[in-house]
Amino acid sequence: MVNTIFRVQSHKFTQENIQTTLVCSNCDEVFTKEFLLDLEGQTIEFKCPVCGNVGEADIPYKTAEEREEFEEDFDDVTEEDGGDEFEDDF
Repeated sequence: MVNTIFRVQSHKFTQENIQTTLVCSNCDEVFTKEFLLDLEGQTIEFKCPVCGNVGEADIPYKTAEEREEFEEDFDDVTEEDGGDEFEDDF
């Protein structure tokens, strides 16, 4: 049974994962943890690395604005990289 809640103090999305800074409601310790992007927006259960209590945290998710911005940046990078490679081959 889950008796600890991990509060998300801050988070950062990267291309590969979600880096979070969490606070344990049992021992009040602050720690960082990385989650796969696939877990975005889900509630995840895990142990506190400091006190060992089992708890859960709500993994942040990107807002529609953040998703759009990320997709635009990703498209820009793939266009730049893909175009140069194609031209170099021919």
